[in-house]
Amino acid sequence: MKIKRYSVILAAGATLLALLASCSSVDVKPGGQNSPFGIGGQLSAEDPGALIEQGKLTEAAMLYLTIASRASSPQRQDIQLKAIDLLTKDKHFEIADNLLSELNLSELNTHQTTFYSYLSAKVAINARNPKKSQQLLSYVKSEDYSSFASKADILRLSIATYELGSDPKSAILERIALESEIPSEDEILLNQQAIIRGLLTLDSTILQNIVQTEPDSIVRAWIDLSLLVKNSKNPFRLGDQLKAWKEQNPQHPIRQLLIASLAPQLEDEPPKLENIALLLPLSGNFSGPATAIRDGFLANYYAQINVGNTPTVRIYDTGKTDSNILTIYQKAIDNGANIVVGPLKKQAINEIALNANHNVPTLVLNQLDDPDFYSKNFYQFSLSPEDEAVQIAQRAWLDGHNRAAIIFPDGRWGKRVSKAFQDEWEKLGGETVTETDYQSKKNDFSAPIKSLLAIDKSTQRQRDLSKLLRTRLKFEARRRQDIDFVFMAAFPKQARLIPPQLKFFHAAKIPIYATSHSFSGRINRKKDRDLDSVIIGDMPWTLSKAKNDNYKTQIYRTWPNESRKFNRLYAFGTDAYNILHYLNWLRANKQSRLQGTTGELRMNEYNQVMRKLSWAVFNRGKPSLLPATAALNN
Repeated sequence: MKIKRYSVILAAGATLLALLASCSSVDVKPGGQNSPFGIGGQLSAEDPGALIEQGKLTEAAMLYLTIASRASSPQRQDIQLKAIDLLTKDKHFEIADNLLSELNLSELNTHQTTFYSYLSAKVAINARNPKKSQQLLSYVKSEDYSSFASKADILRLSIATYELGSDPKSAILERIALESEIPSEDEILLNQQAIIRGLLTLDSTILQNIVQTEPDSIVRAWIDLSLLVKNSKNPFRLGDQLKAWKEQNPQHPIRQLLIASLAPQLEDEPPKLENIALLLPLSGNFSGPATAIRDGFLANYYAQINVGNTPTVRIYDTGKTDSNILTIYQKAIDNGANIVVGPLKKQAINEIALNANHNVPTLVLNQLDDPDFYSKNFYQFSLSPEDEAVQIAQRAWLDGHNRAAIIFPDGRWGKRVSKAFQDEWEKLGGETVTETDYQSKKNDFSAPIKSLLAIDKSTQRQRDLSKLLRTRLKFEARRRQDIDFVFMAAFPKQARLIPPQLKFFHAAKIPIYATSHSFSGRINRKKDRDLDSVIIGDMPWTLSKAKNDNYKTQIYRTWPNESRKFNRLYAFGTDAYNILHYLNWLRANKQSRLQGTTGELRMNEYNQVMRKLSWAVFNRGKPSLLPATAALNN
């Protein structure tokens, strides 16, 4: 046991020394009676307190560990815990974890045990283990932690634990409690934004139950506010309700900037949408998708025809090629269009972006290859598969996974989606342990799956050993054991075939994550039964029940065949019309969110409309909604 302990301490020390190699040197001399620590050590240059003030937390931790090595109990443990605390603050969690594992818990007093539990909870949440963190924190909260952590520190850690553990209700209540503990105005605003965003993810029934049982008037007011926003179908009509809510709750701490993000102000109102030009390739190879977008757009247009001033919509066929797109774009403006929607094809939007004068607001229905392109009147809205892959990586990371396997179809689409996922996954800190592509036109994916799971290598080892021993060996192929989950890029036909073949090769317990493309968008329990346990990110349109949505039901009845093939594009067209009314608001306030049929919509600094996916897991051939997780990059 001592050998193991010393080896871990030496390994941690070596790592610390490597970290310090590029830092200012610290000279520690043993002996001396005038040590600032009173334990017989003398620092010739700096002491930990001075290093901490300079922000050199790792150097200070190294000094503390050196000093602790010459101290006796209980002072030794006090100093060790302080060093580990500094390492967690400097985000060296692996080293901190190693050092915590070497502490003898039987030697710790009550206060030290509390400090140890707090540090262990920090390490656990960094390792995305919310269950362990919550158990440790429950002990810390019951003891005196005031000497090493503030109430705000405990609340922040508790919030991270609940959010990572998919318990948004508890996280929100902790955030409301945090309000009085944070002095920074910027942090208060960020915290309030997280409160309202979290409340909007909760079901209205849960919110009503909180209102009925919660004694705190501030909490009840937050719930009332979220219900106002959730029940509002038109943010422009929400302003008066928010004003009335504020008058009823004059002492509520909500910031005006947050209220502005919930409903447009007068200055955010769009110019009158008198003439809308809709540019789509209604002839040629893209005619099917373009027609679905057009019909979804017009269905929303006609649904709002009695709401107020109804604009005129002129539709322009951009044709089979994009050679004349600039002429069509200018013609629409010459005909009086004060806002343009489209075009759809990438080549066409590149032409509009680079070679047109954006004198009128233009919402293109695809995404430029240049992510940094910006023009004040140029907006991008798309159903980007790359954006979905990025959110899949974020979801898997927040679910606590570390090592990914990727399987994707051959061709440009598969490579794009795989790369987007892998780039985000590795940026988060995840590891891609294996990846393989498959031929999408085939039905048998056993060869790429064997390669993905390294079963082919296991089989080859058996053959080599049999050949060496000159005998037949009893053998059962084994898959590699270092995969936490599989990211599957696939369309419905392939997505229904890959999971059962993964199960056949002993990977039944490995979670599978997929983009919306793996699901047709219409419930078919018989065809989708092999998708059971697959987790997908998709739009609310496909994950909500049609019988609860009169608008969607009407579209399904009007276009029964087309809506099966181009289901999501009807939702895309619907949102393309609706978002026109909120372009100024979303652009002026980056915290604004619009609840759309394709997802929760916001706008980034490049005027790109971003979608936040909903999440579901297949159960008996049907997707069942999952709780939201804490958001990344949102």
